[in-house]
Amino acid sequence: MRARPAQDRPVAADTETMGTIGFASAGELSPYDAEAAVVHLLDRLRQRLGASRVTVWVHEATTQMVVPYRQSVSAAAVPGSGVPVLDHAVPLVRAPLMSAVVRGRRPVRVEADPDAVAPGIAAQLGVESVHGEPLLVGDRVVGVLTVEPVAAADGRVPQAAADLAQAVSAAWTRRSETRRLAQAEVLLGLIEAAAEAQSMEHLLATACEQLAELGGVERACVFLLEDGRLVPRMAGYADGRRDAGTWEQFRTAPEPLPLVEAVLRTGEPQVADRDSALLTGWWVDTFSIASVLAVPLGRRPQVSGVLTLDSPRPRTFSEDVRRLAAAGGTHLGSLVQQARTSQARAASLRTARAVRQMLVDGAGAIGVEEAAEVLARAVQDLAGTERSAAYLVDDSGTVESVLHMEWSPEHRQVVADRVVGMQADDVPLWRATVRDCRPVFVEDAGASDLLDPRLIAALELRSYVSVPLLSGDRLLGLVVTGSVSSSVQWSPAVHEAVRQVTLEGALVVENAKLRAAEQLRLQQLAREAHHDPLTGLANRRRFTEELERTVYGPGDRRCAVVMIDLDRFKEVNDSFGHTVGDDLLSLVGPRLELALQPGDLLARMGGDEFAVLLPDAGEARAREVAGRIGDVLHEAFVLDGMSLTVDASIGISLCPDHGRDRSLLLARADTAMYGAKRGRHGSEVWAPDADTDSRTRLETLEQLRVALDADQLDNHYQPQLDLHTGRVTGVEALVRWHHPERGLLAPGAFLPLAEQAGLMRRLALQVLERAIRDLRDWRAAGHVLSLAVNLSVSNLQDVALPDQVQLLLETHGVPADALVLEITEDVLMADAARSQQVMAGLRQLGVRLSIDDYGTGYSSLAYLRALPVDELKLDRSFVSSLTTDDKAAAIVRSTLQLSRDLGMTMVVEGVEDAAALDALRRWNCDVAQGYHIARPMPADQLLAWLRARPVPAAVS
Repeated sequence: MRARPAQDRPVAADTETMGTIGFASAGELSPYDAEAAVVHLLDRLRQRLGASRVTVWVHEATTQMVVPYRQSVSAAAVPGSGVPVLDHAVPLVRAPLMSAVVRGRRPVRVEADPDAVAPGIAAQLGVESVHGEPLLVGDRVVGVLTVEPVAAADGRVPQAAADLAQAVSAAWTRRSETRRLAQAEVLLGLIEAAAEAQSMEHLLATACEQLAELGGVERACVFLLEDGRLVPRMAGYADGRRDAGTWEQFRTAPEPLPLVEAVLRTGEPQVADRDSALLTGWWVDTFSIASVLAVPLGRRPQVSGVLTLDSPRPRTFSEDVRRLAAAGGTHLGSLVQQARTSQARAASLRTARAVRQMLVDGAGAIGVEEAAEVLARAVQDLAGTERSAAYLVDDSGTVESVLHMEWSPEHRQVVADRVVGMQADDVPLWRATVRDCRPVFVEDAGASDLLDPRLIAALELRSYVSVPLLSGDRLLGLVVTGSVSSSVQWSPAVHEAVRQVTLEGALVVENAKLRAAEQLRLQQLAREAHHDPLTGLANRRRFTEELERTVYGPGDRRCAVVMIDLDRFKEVNDSFGHTVGDDLLSLVGPRLELALQPGDLLARMGGDEFAVLLPDAGEARAREVAGRIGDVLHEAFVLDGMSLTVDASIGISLCPDHGRDRSLLLARADTAMYGAKRGRHGSEVWAPDADTDSRTRLETLEQLRVALDADQLDNHYQPQLDLHTGRVTGVEALVRWHHPERGLLAPGAFLPLAEQAGLMRRLALQVLERAIRDLRDWRAAGHVLSLAVNLSVSNLQDVALPDQVQLLLETHGVPADALVLEITEDVLMADAARSQQVMAGLRQLGVRLSIDDYGTGYSSLAYLRALPVDELKLDRSFVSSLTTDDKAAAIVRSTLQLSRDLGMTMVVEGVEDAAALDALRRWNCDVAQGYHIARPMPADQLLAWLRARPVPAAVS
């Protein structure tokens, strides 16, 4: 905008002020004369200045808008279409000239930039250049006087502005008061219309016409909130005309007006024009809307709808119009709410009796079918019809049954033939009811296409009502009631009454469903109280109750209690997660049942522990069942492509041999089970000394947990001698426990207990970390040794082991090929598939693998060929009799040859004397270890031992 202050303006030869040419001061005019004075002053000013147009714009301080108020236009400036109508209020932020004048309180001129006046109406005014003069009353800017073109403005303009300011202020005040009075009259008229209105439609039509007229717009519309959505309810025109075509388009609009939804959502008035995203699409094209003012009906949170005032011409709506619309919307919302309340009260009174009776009848209904019959009777009584039926659908939407049919057997057969088995969506009546989820009234059945005409004729229906059978938001079926005597025209009151009964009917259905669900829940609770939810087996409560009945029952009754604990189940949980563990448990139950007979009770006691109650059984049958359980568990379980194996430790107690107390029998079976686990022999029958062993075991286990937490375990190391060089090239780590009462304990005294209690994985990692740390120190001291560490079943089934080993090696800077992990044959075969997976991961790191105690387990040549093994470690039992037993010597020599042929290192442990060592040297054995070479010793002693040991010459 090229605007500049209007300084040094040329003064015309006629320098008369407005006062000197025959006008009194505008400030002396009454409000009633002010508007005429403004018009007269503008005309005289334009004529004196020779301007093409002079215009007064009022500044609304509260809305920060300028409103075109009055103008005077020369005949030469008027195009053929006449003087343009100015009713377009403009925000100051969109009118640079006006903003500069109002904020600067000084004149401003604009040349060659007509949009600086007010974009959007510059073309309408034909503006080319303009002079703007502030209208000041005291220090308040009440408006702007514009003169076109700029050249016409001279020194008389400021005086004219001063004369006009008071007149404009008085006239605008008068206009505002007049509009406020008109608003009050409209609001009063709304109240009167509500009192006289025969219907809601009459009230809305009157309100729309009055608000459109007073708002200076073509049309006012009302959208009401019904059932959670906005519905077009009335469109009224300022001239009072009725346009049936437009109303039909309005009523059946295919899409909601975004502006209306925004007002409902925010509760605040909104203005939109064609540049707004809130005024787009079908509404603009159909009704030629250019501008819309929308306000809520009522106040939040009780907004009942939205009122709109729309114009086919661009408008921003003055403060007065906005205030009028807001007040009208508030009052109309209250009136709508009152009318609805009144109608609802009347409908409620009419339906109370029917609803009450339906609820009474439905109080005892259990299930949807009984509830549907109750609803059918209630609708029939209310609608005054003779026959009714309830149609129920299944989950697939197929009509599965028809209830409460008050037709003859012939009519019933017609319905069964034509309706039952149909897809509900194929029935137009069904679709119509589902679409709105409200009753559908058909007053002339013959003229409707909602039901098959053949069915209508066969049933002799003249009129009918279809009511949805609801459960929450789900449609379960339809209740159809009809008249066969004559066509019925149902009143709005009946419509509302049936609708209300439909809603209450949903309550009847829900209550019936709740009662049915409660019965099912009680049955389920009774089952859950005695059954394990994961496996479906009896639970501990059921087992103990049955055991109690058996033990304390009449007569000298025998029974056996068999306790079963799954071995290695914890490793499955730790390695694969609880989901896989749960799946495994759910498969174990059916497998265990294969070992039992009818009458035996199998229960899951919790975790991985099961129990069997064998009635009328002694020790022989109990041992037989224990053996069968071991057999059925021997086969691997397949889960998600994985092969998982578990064993069982089984304990047995007998009644009356081991007691007649329920708790005692359970405890003694449990004690025997842990004895079996400790002894690794499958099953065990309780013996008197087992209780003492059990207490000792529990005490030792608790002490072992404390030892792990307090780091009381220590590593001892036994040197390994290279028989080719005579040098010590490696050590084996052997864990020791500094027991606070029993002193230094060897591995055999506590490792089996750790394995049974699920502590082995944690213990082995502690041993491994300490050993790698010691190996780092020895290598730093110049002793290049390898380190052998034993792995347990828990470790080898832990798929995370390779990552854990890699982290330890990298943390302590030890090369992977310096570590040898020893695996016994029974550990290897516990879960061969998973063992191979873990071993492959370790081999990838460069860690060497050794088969420990070779010759005592499976000794399978097949797995030696398949597994990534670097060395064989012959069991000490073959070495102890090496020099006295020819067969033992032959086994040692053949194993040595096998290792050489397979490219593996041979390590022989248990070398206790010089004769055995000499024999191994003669047979070209690779590595030996045993007491004859050195006993296991702590890390610091080993370092001293290595330093003191002379470096031998190579052995030939």
